[in-house]
Amino acid sequence: MEKCPELTSLLKPKERLRSFSYMRMAVMFCGCLSYRRAADMMNTVLHRTADEAIKVRTLADFIEDYGNGIGSHMKTLAADILKANQFDAETLAPEDTAAFKASIASEPREVRTEAAMAEVCEKVKEINSQREPRAQIKRDDLVSAVELPTTRCCYASVDDIGVKHQKETRKNRGSKTGRYVENTVIHVQADGLCYHLTAVGMKNAFAALMAFLLNNHLMENRRLVFLADGARNILNHIETLFPFCERSVILDWYHLKKKCKELISSSVKGTKEEKKVIIQDVLRMLWVGNVDETVEYLNSLEHKSIKSRYWLGELTGYLERKRPQIACYALRDSFGLRNSSNRVEKNNDLLVAQRQKHNGMSWSREGSGALAAINMVLLNKEAEQWLYTRTLSFSMFSDVDVAA
Repeated sequence: MEKCPELTSLLKPKERLRSFSYMRMAVMFCGCLSYRRAADMMNTVLHRTADEAIKVRTLADFIEDYGNGIGSHMKTLAADILKANQFDAETLAPEDTAAFKASIASEPREVRTEAAMAEVCEKVKEINSQREPRAQIKRDDLVSAVELPTTRCCYASVDDIGVKHQKETRKNRGSKTGRYVENTVIHVQADGLCYHLTAVGMKNAFAALMAFLLNNHLMENRRLVFLADGARNILNHIETLFPFCERSVILDWYHLKKKCKELISSSVKGTKEEKKVIIQDVLRMLWVGNVDETVEYLNSLEHKSIKSRYWLGELTGYLERKRPQIACYALRDSFGLRNSSNRVEKNNDLLVAQRQKHNGMSWSREGSGALAAINMVLLNKEAEQWLYTRTLSFSMFSDVDVAA
């Protein structure tokens, strides 16, 4: 095919014209395969040999530019949405907080009817009837914090995933700007629909989240429910950016359980079975949110059972710090509500880990963010839209794995 002078004149040195089919293939292969393997696959499919073969570095440069284009567009889109809703692009705060707070709370987020409250009471009685006193539901504030089935909510699961940072140069004296490149991943769910967001840097990711919530009216007459592993940086961003919303922050049950097991194993003597009994006692109390009873129980352990007071103090200190995020997991579970941030954990694998966390791999911020952005549009089913129009819909979609 003859080259088009109008197009070739716009190309930079060493750039080539690429068909939509070529770009689609490159994105699909590079999203899950190493650049070397992807180049081999493409050369095989396209029957390219010798001088016509696709070079690994050329393919990597194209993918980095392609993915960074997605990231740049998302930043611009987020900034435009924030500006249109009179939010400060730097602080991510509304210019008139009182007016905005009133505008998103014009209707009740939930109606606590007598029938609904009676159902809650029955659930509490049912749970308590099967448990010893110290592991029964006692805190009314935790009970009232559980959203009813009729509550309008938007769930956001947030997590960070780090990949090894690449040296700035290949020379022996090359320096690094940090040990890891941190990608923040956010899974948004509401009304049986979902969307996936990712960005390098937590502030960038939360800017995209704020814009996405505004664009889809997900803060209007709704409660925001955040699920996270308890990382201080995530909690700080939530507390700082969403003071005008009714919100809940729930510590992921899996991370709470894991932390307790690790610290009890480090602080208590005894056989595996003896430690297991203590772990089970602690988890039964925490399953209903009884932090006071748990701390009291740990502090009352016999001196001869303690291996390390330091690690025991670490556990009780951890529970005290995370108290505001520890929910009544038992009651939430009985209503079929989420206790886990496992959706974002899965996204970590799909967007970043499966492609970037392998032995010997290291990444620049641009390279890591580009691949994560490409996998994001694939996961959001926007790959074709981006390919042909260079736009993102920023709209939620139905996913069979998302519960209503």
